Amino acid sequence: MKQQLTLSIMLFFFLLSMFPNQSKALSCVEIEGPAINHYNAAIMGTVLNVKNDLVQKGFTGLKETKRYVLIDVEKSWKSEFKSQVIFETNFTWGYNFEKGKKYLIYPNEENGIYTNSPCSPVSSVNSSNQYEELLGEGLKPIEKVNLGYKMWFMFDDLDLEFTLLLMVIFLILIWRWYAKRLKLKN
Repeated sequence: MKQQLTLSIMLFFFLLSMFPNQSKALSCVEIEGPAINHYNAAIMGTVLNVKNDLVQKGFTGLKETKRYVLIDVEKSWKSEFKSQVIFETNFTWGYNFEKGKKYLIYPNEENGIYTNSPCSPVSSVNSSNQYEELLGEGLKPIEKVNLGYKMWFMFDDLDLEFTLLLMVIFLILIWRWYAKRLKLKN
């Protein structure tokens, strides 16, 4: 009886972590005029890394998966940037950035964090010249930096669930071994 109760509690917590506890909806307003007028900056560069990170507000707050993109800045407009920038994009509706591809993005800055909203335009870039006609010459990066190390500590949501699954399996194996050991003593 005690064993069934323990197994039921472990199963309950495992299933609790598997299913989302919130849902959201999205609606975008169409912007008038050039996109650069509605955002803090425009950045053209190559994606170096894309990582998802599970963020929780407080100890018991809601968990939210955020996607972070590390970009190697080639040119920027309206604001000067260092040679690499990490910006946050929406995990659910954000643009699906691919490593090694060049993009033109329109981020906004809030409290030192750059965000690319799901409604802001993102363009895949084949030639840098095609956007210079529209946006002007652009600014080169002001300082060479390496921000790749900041992406090391970000964990994909699947990594966390896989780790929890392995822990549950490990606990079950220990529990079975201990139960078998008790039977041999009796």
